[in-house]
Amino acid sequence: MEPIEIRRSSLRDFLHVLFKRKSQIILFFFVTVFTVAVGTFVIKPTYEAKTQLLVKMGRENLYVPPSGGNNPIISFNRDDQINSEIELLKSRSLAETVVASLGPGNIYKDLGHSDAVLRLQKALWVGGIKKSNVISITFKHKDPNMAAQVVNTLAEAYLDKHLAVHKNPVSYNFFEEQSQILKIKLEAAEKELQEFKKQHNVTALGEEQRLLLGQIASLGAELNRTVSRAAETANRVRQIQQQIDKTPEIIPQGEEVDHNPFLISNLEARLVELELKEKRLLTKYTIQSRLVQNVKEEIRLVRNKLAEQESKRYGKSRTGLNTTYQTLNEELYQNQAEQKALIGKKKAQTQQLMVFQAKLEQMNQIEVKLSQLQQAVDVDRQNYRLYLTKFEEARISDVMDTKKIANVSLIEPAFPPLKPVSPKVFLNLVLSIFLGAFGGLGLAFFIEYLDDSLEKPEDVEEALQIPVLVSVPLLEMKG
Repeated sequence: MEPIEIRRSSLRDFLHVLFKRKSQIILFFFVTVFTVAVGTFVIKPTYEAKTQLLVKMGRENLYVPPSGGNNPIISFNRDDQINSEIELLKSRSLAETVVASLGPGNIYKDLGHSDAVLRLQKALWVGGIKKSNVISITFKHKDPNMAAQVVNTLAEAYLDKHLAVHKNPVSYNFFEEQSQILKIKLEAAEKELQEFKKQHNVTALGEEQRLLLGQIASLGAELNRTVSRAAETANRVRQIQQQIDKTPEIIPQGEEVDHNPFLISNLEARLVELELKEKRLLTKYTIQSRLVQNVKEEIRLVRNKLAEQESKRYGKSRTGLNTTYQTLNEELYQNQAEQKALIGKKKAQTQQLMVFQAKLEQMNQIEVKLSQLQQAVDVDRQNYRLYLTKFEEARISDVMDTKKIANVSLIEPAFPPLKPVSPKVFLNLVLSIFLGAFGGLGLAFFIEYLDDSLEKPEDVEEALQIPVLVSVPLLEMKG
């Protein structure tokens, strides 16, 4: 027995099935096309109204710190902003506002408020256009006018809702109240400052302090000079007193011989004067000074002359008051008087300096208090200006809210659509043709698969596993 070859499908088999089941294929094709066509023309058309909103940066994205900074903080993220506005457009409260405004029976007949809101949300589509700041809003309805009316009502309600969400309802009254309180506080602080200035007779405190400091410095320098002069005078008094102690009050006037005794007295007086002069110069100059050297030379000459006169002897001598002693006493009295005057002057200057310092201390205390009052006035003025600015901003914002000025604007309102979006006749017919054709073919091959009759020799060989030797064709009987 020869092995039986496995039969494979071929184009002949495909055509055989196609022609065998052509009636079922054609029937399925026409039924499908007819059904889709009838449904397309019978279904009531749906219209889609559309509008667009432009989201831009506005005052809603600005934040001014309450500390009074002049630089506001800008917070703007395009994606976040658009997503926030989309969620606001999709909110149930906005849908309920639209349904309540138009009436649920006008939008959807025989539906209550809640059902109309749910159905409106399902027919509503809100989305952002890529790479732009535009939000698109579409709504589908059987009535084109109602579709446009719903979209426009939604957009209008959204703009009101947007302003209400970003509006701070208490800011206007709060800043107005605070500005009035700070104004009263500023006036009280200014009044206290003026009364303090008037009480202490303050006109130009800084200038008065500078003048007083100058007087104190000048008086201090003068006091130092007085103390120095008093010390010098006291030193001279001590030196003169020492000279007086060493100088005799009565001295011999001379001898009545071949020489003049008055000359010796004058030389001695001159010697004392020169010694005193030398001491005074040594207090101011060094020993190498020319003035000191000149005095020393005169002292040497006088001493030589005096020694020469004293070496002579006289038979008779006279005594009398020493003129040098008298001169020293006169100089002592003068220096003592000057010393007393300097001590009195020092005391007066010291008392005057203490008065000036006390006055300066008082002015410093006044300056501290005045600075505190001035600082309080400056702080109150700054706070008042800050809250006044905030109040003005809140007032402007309130007016802008009243005028519906926001960072979202309607590009164009929705118009009643002229053409429906569904059903799409041409597309449905094309799809029905493809569905009828391929569905008919699928149905034909499915029926053929279920048919177990043996029609061809190949079927017999496959079913019985034996080769076919002869086949007798079926003869049709003629009547």
